Amino acid sequence: MTRLLGPLVALFVILGGVAPLAPAEAGQAPSREQWIKDVNQAVKGSGAYIRERTATGDPMLAINFDIDNSSIATYYDGKGLPNPIPRILKLANLAKSKGVALVFNTGRLGKIYKRTMTQLTDAGYDVAMLCMRTKGETLPHSKQRCRDSFIAAGYTLIANIGNNPTDFVGDGYEKAYKLPNYGGALS
Repeated sequence: MTRLLGPLVALFVILGGVAPLAPAEAGQAPSREQWIKDVNQAVKGSGAYIRERTATGDPMLAINFDIDNSSIATYYDGKGLPNPIPRILKLANLAKSKGVALVFNTGRLGKIYKRTMTQLTDAGYDVAMLCMRTKGETLPHSKQRCRDSFIAAGYTLIANIGNNPTDFVGDGYEKAYKLPNYGGALS
């Protein structure tokens, strides 16, 4: 079957088609362009969900965002740059316009709180709360602790956006949007 695939793709291209992109293998990051397409696909329908969910008039709604490669393009643009992921910033701005708070929950250690806050605000995010991991704390525990702290502050987490399985361990959110990570390549 594998031997046949090459000639079939060549024939498809010769006949005027466009060969599909091969999916990135586990642990291998694709091009930035492909990643952006994959992110867009992962959050497809999120705008409609935000509009529908905010129509109820519930107060204190929030979206829980991971940061690295979920809100900020750290793998492709570097950790020091405040470059937002375009579709995620667009979603965040829509949510904010509907009265939804943006809360951030990261595996970054608290010692870089100020730098992280600056990076998020420079990227265009309106940060209501930022919760970071403490030294020695596991990621799953940190993620749940942070969600619990947002809930304790009165927020209802209507969505959770992240790119690692640890972003979704536990509970406290209504809907999950799992962004691509390609088997850990963007960790």
